[in-house]
Amino acid sequence: KQWYQRRVRAGNLKREGKHSKAAYLLDRFCDDPDTAVEVLCEGCLFSEALQLSHVRGRVDLLPAVTTALLAQSETTFMVLQEKKDLIERLSTRIVLVRERRAAVEAGEEAMDHSDLYSDATSVTTASNVSRRSSRSAKGRRKAEKKRYSLREGSKFEYFAIQEEVKSTLAFLRDQDTQIRDMLSMLLIQGDRDRAGNLLTAQRDLVALLESTRKVFWPPVQREEDEEGADQIEEPVSLPPPESLRPNAIVMNQFL
Repeated sequence: KQWYQRRVRAGNLKREGKHSKAAYLLDRFCDDPDTAVEVLCEGCLFSEALQLSHVRGRVDLLPAVTTALLAQSETTFMVLQEKKDLIERLSTRIVLVRERRAAVEAGEEAMDHSDLYSDATSVTTASNVSRRSSRSAKGRRKAEKKRYSLREGSKFEYFAIQEEVKSTLAFLRDQDTQIRDMLSMLLIQGDRDRAGNLLTAQRDLVALLESTRKVFWPPVQREEDEEGADQIEEPVSLPPPESLRPNAIVMNQFL
């Protein structure tokens, strides 16, 4: 009975993202190093998986660790590349959105209210659905996502672009430890090309985010609004910290 309860507890820990604790429980109290290593790989804790394999004398588990490492490093590399491409597109798009907003506020251009009406209608509909479902948190999140759309011409596109950039910054911070671990493991295995590509992708994205910071959050210029100007009311996206300095591995330390 205790063995079953411990496995259930390990499963709950894994679902909570506590892969290291789940693996410890499986290895020490369920005598199941195979599943423990599998859980560690699922959590991208490849160094711990390697260590456990050696401590247990289970060299037969090493190929599984290597396979998971290579697959995850390739996935992470592609995600970093995709996010870099997205930030490049958004840095160009937000300039156009800002210019259009300025023209609207100066009365030089009329707002396309048909597009805004479409957005407002969808938000209202989503809000009604949310109320009918007891204002569930899921319904509210879905409505907010619908409202703050990156779709070109949407009412809150400017805000949505800034929030997407902040989301990318958060992704980099969250993934930094995992990327460090993958780089260490790849270098230990002698896979310098793959490690170099992954590190370059991470650094390129960081450099792009830092160089375009003022494009997404330009210095605020407070001016009196012209009387009668068509104002655009929207939420405010506060800028992120001044810089992003991930703990990226310095390749020369390992080569």
